[in-house]
This record gives sequence, C-alpha cells and structure tokens, in this order.
Amino acid sequence: MTAAVAGWEEVDAKMRVVRLTPPLQALVPALALPALSKGTRGMTLIPGRGGLALGLVLVAAAGGTAYALYSVAGALGALLPVWLVGTAGGVLLASAMRPTAFVKPICVRCRLLPVIREHEAIHLSGVASEEAVWESMRSRHSVESLALAGDPAICDFCPIPKRLAGR
Repeated sequence: MTAAVAGWEEVDAKMRVVRLTPPLQALVPALALPALSKGTRGMTLIPGRGGLALGLVLVAAAGGTAYALYSVAGALGALLPVWLVGTAGGVLLASAMRPTAFVKPICVRCRLLPVIREHEAIHLSGVASEEAVWESMRSRHSVESLALAGDPAICDFCPIPKRLAGR
C-alpha cells in the first residue's frame, strides 16, 4: 500500500460532498460532461497547488477572452467564456482550497456513499490509477461484507459491486 493510499482518511475527514444536481451542472458546464456516464458515481478535481494554479489560469483565460470578445460580440459574447471556462476555474480554485467530491444526487442518498467518499478521498490523496484505488478498496471491502448481493436498493447499473468483486 502506497503512502498516498494510507493517507486517504485525513483527506476524507476534510472532504466535503456536493450533490451534482442539474442546476449545478448548468451553472458549471465542465461538471456536466463527466456526469453523463452511468458508471460515474462521483468525481473530484485536481487538488492542492496544481488545482490552484490551473484554476487561476482558467479564470484569467476566461477573463482575458471575455475582455477581447466584448468589443466584437458584446456582453453576451463576453459572458460565454466566463460561463464555460471561468466557472470551471472557480470550481477548481474552491476544490483546491478544500477537497471536494461531486456525487450524483441518487448516490448521495445511497448507503454506499461512504464507499464513494473513500474512493474519491483515495484519488485526492494522490492515487490517479483506478485499478490501484479499487485494489486498495478491495482490501477493506467486499460484496459480502457490504451485503450487496441482491440488495434492491442498489441501482442495477452501479459499478461498485462489480468493482469490489474484481470484475
């Protein structure tokens, strides 16, 4: 087990969970694309200094583009890059300050939310590989230990039981 996987508990203690609702996706379009996949339960953005730097670059780029477009396309044209790129930069900045997991609304009510939180906290602790994350998760959880087999409350398309079973 790597040091990053071992430190996920500290990240989880500080992490906030935000429901990835349709109004939030409309406000921040960059959050909408990854949420389209049925297999996505939750997602996180680049943490720490990297996220802070990228967020600042995106906000500055959106502001510069908006300024340049204002004379050509007017106020509406200037708002477009702010909405598409600037909001993504703002969310990156906020996520860099405090670890944030964006979770689909149906999953926020699911009893597997602690597993989803753990998965995202491991990613935020520095583990990029999905396989490494699931290997770590399988060392603590199983389909049997979570009583997932035949549970009607778990969505048919939920990838967690399959991933914990190693499929």
